[in-house]
Parts: sequence; structure tokens; C-alpha cells
Amino acid sequence: MLYNLRSIVFTSLLLAILTAGVRAEEKDWNYSVGGGVMYGAAYEGSDKYVVKAVPDVSVEYKEGVFFAGIMGGIGGYPVLTEDYKLGAAVGFDFGRSEDDDKGNLRGMGDIDMSATLSLMGEYSFGPLQVSGKATKGTEDYGTTATVELGTMFPIGDKLMIMASVGSTWADNDHMESYFGVSQKQAARSTYSRYDAEAGLKSVGFALGAFYNITESWDVKLMINGDQFLGDAADSPLTKDDFNPSVFFTTGFNF
Repeated sequence: MLYNLRSIVFTSLLLAILTAGVRAEEKDWNYSVGGGVMYGAAYEGSDKYVVKAVPDVSVEYKEGVFFAGIMGGIGGYPVLTEDYKLGAAVGFDFGRSEDDDKGNLRGMGDIDMSATLSLMGEYSFGPLQVSGKATKGTEDYGTTATVELGTMFPIGDKLMIMASVGSTWADNDHMESYFGVSQKQAARSTYSRYDAEAGLKSVGFALGAFYNITESWDVKLMINGDQFLGDAADSPLTKDDFNPSVFFTTGFNF
């Protein structure tokens, strides 16, 4: 599974919620059905890049008081003011399969899909937004925390542009699952044992555009880049310590 979907979900969710005003403002409920393609690394740190189809189906109430979708999970921002908002969401993480990159992951086994619970917040000051998300997962996911600084501005009546930079911290469980090599894995693979400890996992950027072709039909383009740091960058599983990705969808809104 394309790992980059995990990082794109947060920024694309913010893009979808904050661009609700680009659509008909009198609507309380907004529904979107569509899909697209994504180009990105086969797993975190892979040097193999693949293209896959991605569905994009979502429903939203009052600019994010409630939202649900294939990508963003189910949640909402019950605390929602002009300057800040606080919320939570449940979702899932795809994990990782040896089949994602047989050349680099042979003998590593699979990382099971995990259910996740996220706490989210955002504060706006002027044209900037500071947002954060802490996620706890079942199975092997562990815990991660992401902080982003971004801005979003309209160009005309139909186009919204966003840009952000951010960083992600991960605990021992997450780092060991995705970047560590256990003794058993070392015996089955060509890698030596490697312990990946908690710490700053990556820094990155996101650029996005949301364009309303008509009142009911839109397109989204997201470009992300993640630079791995510390034990994540030094892991023998990390073949490329910078992973870019591109995500494009089109959807019908009603």
C-alpha cells in the first residue's frame, strides 16, 4: 500500500474542510463522490515508486463539525470557532506488506492494518494556521504526532491554493514496526538487526490546489514531500530518505 496516503490524508482533509466555502455557502451538508490516482513510494523509505487508483468519497457537515470518508475516517470538530477548532476522528492505517516491495522487504513480514484514534486541533492567526494531530493505533502502529504550519488563499472564485510545512514524531512501537529489524527478521532477510527508537521521524511539505470546474464538479491536486530523519533515515530499510508523492482526484459534489 502506498504509505504516502497517510500523510496526504491530513492535509487533504484540511483542504476539503477549509475549502467548503468555495462551494455553495448555504449548504449545511456536502457530499463528494469521486476518485483519482496517486504516485508515491511503495513504503516509507522505499526507492520503488508506483501508481495506484485512490477512491475519494466523503460527507461533511458545517465545515467539519462532522465528517466521514474513505480517506479521513469518521470524526468532527465539536469545538469550532473563527480562530481555533478541536476535534477527534477514528480511522485506519493500511500497515505494510512484503508484497509492496518484494526486493527490499523480503523476509520482513507484514505490518497488520490498524484501527486509529486521532485528536486534532487548529489555530488560525491572520493568513496562517497551526494544526496538530496525535494518533494512537492498535496492532503495530504505535503513536505518532504531527504538527503543521500552513496557509490557504483563494485565487478568484473557483481556485483555492494551500501550502504547509510540518514534522512528525513517532514512539518506539511505531519506529520499530516501520524502520526496525528484529532478530527474527534479520534471520529471514539480508538485513542486520536494527533498533529504531522514538524520535522525530520526518519533516515535510505539502502543496495543494482545489478547483471548482462547476458548482458540482471539482478537482484536487496534492504534492507532498517527506524527508526522513534520525533512526528512520539511518534504517537499512530506508533506501531513499526523501519520498515525494503526487495525488490527483476529481469528484462530484451534491
